[in-house]
Amino acid sequence: MSDSSSLDLGLVIYSAVKPIFKIYFIIAIGFYLAKRNILSVSTCRDISDTVVTAIMPCLIFNNIVSNLKSSDIKNIGIIIFTSALLFTFGGLLAYGIHIITKSPKRWLGGLISVGIFPNISDLPIAYLQTFAKGGVIFTTAQGEKGVAYVCIFLMAMVMCQFSFGLFRLIEYDFRDELKVDEEHKVCSDSESSTRNQPEHEKVNNSSPVGVGADKSRTTQNGSNSDSDSIISQAVASDRLDIEEEEEDQHNQFLKTRAEQAHKSRSGSSSVHSEGSAVRRRTSNASELSVPYTITSVLSRTSDLRRQRSQNVQDVINEYSEFDALRSNEVQRTRTATSEIAVEPSVKAESKVKNYLKQLYKNVTTPSSLSLIISIAIAMAPPLKALFVNSNFYMPNAPDELPPLSFIIDFTSYVGAASVPLGLILLGTTLARLQVKKMPPGFWKTALLITIARLIIIPIFGVGVTTGFYKGGWYGSDILVRFVSVLEFGLPNATSLVYFTAFYTDPLSEEHLQMDCLAICLICQYAILWITLPFLTTFTLKVSMGL
Repeated sequence: MSDSSSLDLGLVIYSAVKPIFKIYFIIAIGFYLAKRNILSVSTCRDISDTVVTAIMPCLIFNNIVSNLKSSDIKNIGIIIFTSALLFTFGGLLAYGIHIITKSPKRWLGGLISVGIFPNISDLPIAYLQTFAKGGVIFTTAQGEKGVAYVCIFLMAMVMCQFSFGLFRLIEYDFRDELKVDEEHKVCSDSESSTRNQPEHEKVNNSSPVGVGADKSRTTQNGSNSDSDSIISQAVASDRLDIEEEEEDQHNQFLKTRAEQAHKSRSGSSSVHSEGSAVRRRTSNASELSVPYTITSVLSRTSDLRRQRSQNVQDVINEYSEFDALRSNEVQRTRTATSEIAVEPSVKAESKVKNYLKQLYKNVTTPSSLSLIISIAIAMAPPLKALFVNSNFYMPNAPDELPPLSFIIDFTSYVGAASVPLGLILLGTTLARLQVKKMPPGFWKTALLITIARLIIIPIFGVGVTTGFYKGGWYGSDILVRFVSVLEFGLPNATSLVYFTAFYTDPLSEEHLQMDCLAICLICQYAILWITLPFLTTFTLKVSMGL
C-alpha cells in the first residue's frame, strides 16, 4: 500500500467501483458483437481454444515467474486450502438450496456446479489490474503479484473440475436421456437377434443323414444358382443406372460451371441467402462429403450477418456431443456387463488405467504445464535468475538483462490479450443466453443461489480469511488475504454453459438444464456491479482496517 495512514472512505469506494466500469464495458462489446453475428459461435470457439492453448499459458508463466519467489510457497499452500473451502462450502450450500426449494432433479448436478465453480480467472484479474493502477491502495507490483495468486486459484479449480472429475456433475443431469437411449438400443439388438435366430436354426437343421441330405444339398444348390443369376442381373441393371446418373451429374456440373464462367465474364453476380444455414462444423463437413452435391460458397459476411442473432440453440449445435456420448455409454455399459461376469479384475485395472490416462492428459495441457513449469522456476532461485532480476547472482546478457529475459517479454506481450478476450467471450455468452421455459417455482431456486453466490459465500470468505489472519497464517502479507476474499465474491463461470451444451441433445424440444443455468447466470451478472464493490469496500475498511 502506498500510504500507511488510514484510507479515505470515498477513495476506497471509488477505487472499488472503477474496475466495474472497465469490466462491463468490455462485456458490452462482446454482447454487441454477438448480437451482430460478428463473433459467431464457431468463431468464439476458435478464440476460446486459442486463449486456453496459447494465450493463457503465457499469462500464467509471465506472472508467476516474475512475481513469486521461494518464500511464497506458504501462500501457495494457503491458497489451495482456501480454494478447497470455497468449493466445498459452495457445493454444500447449493445442495441445501436444492433440498429447500425442491429444484428440478434433472438439474441437481448443474446446481451443485453453480455453487462450486466461480469465474475464478478473468474477472478477478481484470479487477486487480485496474484496482492497483496508480498505486493508491495497492502498487502496480502488488497488482501483478495478485494476478499470480489468482493463477494459483485457477490451478486449484482446474484440478477439481478435471483431475477429480467434478465436470461429471453436469453429465449426471442427463442420465435419464442416456438410460432411455441405452434401453432402446438393447431392445433393438435383442429383437434383431431374435429375428435372426430361426434362420440360423433352419440352416443348421437342414442337413439330415443319408439320401435326404444329398437331396437337400442339391435343392439348395439349385436355388442358390437361380438366386445368383437374379442378383447378377440386378447388379448389372443397377450399374447401368449408376453410370447414367453419373453422366447426367457430370453434364449438369459442366453446365453449371459454364454458366458461372459466363456470369463472371459479364461482370454480373448475385448472392442469394439460404433459408436455413447449418452452422455446425460436423454438419458442414458431412454435407460436403455427400457425392454429386453442387453447393455455392456464400460469403460469411453476406450470409451470417444478415441472419438473426445466434442464440443458445446455436451454442448447443456447435458444442453438443450427445450422439457420441450416447453411443459410448451404450457400448461401455454392455461391455462392462459382459466383462464383469468373466474377468472382473481386468475391468478394475482398465478403470484405473483410464483414470491415469485422463489425469495425464489433464496435466499435459498447455495451461497445466505452464503452471507446473512456472512454479518450479519461481521456487528455484538459480532458474528464476535466468528470466528476471533477483538476489541470486547470474551474469547478464550483453544488454544488461537476464539471459532469458526475452521469454518473459514474449509471454508478457502475448498474455496481455488473455483477459480482454476472456471478457469479450463472456459478453458473447451472456448475449446468447435464452430462457425458453422456466420450471414451476424455479424463481425461488434462482433467487437463493444468487444470494448464496454473491452474499452468503462472500460473508463466509471474510470470516475464513479473518480467522486465518488472526491465526498468523498471512503474516504481514495483506495481498493474499485481499485476493482470497475477492475470489469468494465472484459469480459463476460461463464455461458451465459449454459443459451443459456438451451433454445436451440438440434435437430435443426442451433444454431444462440450459434454461435453469441461464436464469442463474443472468441474475448473478445483473447484480454483480453492486455486490463486488461493496465486498471490496467492506474488506478494506472494516475487515482489514485500512
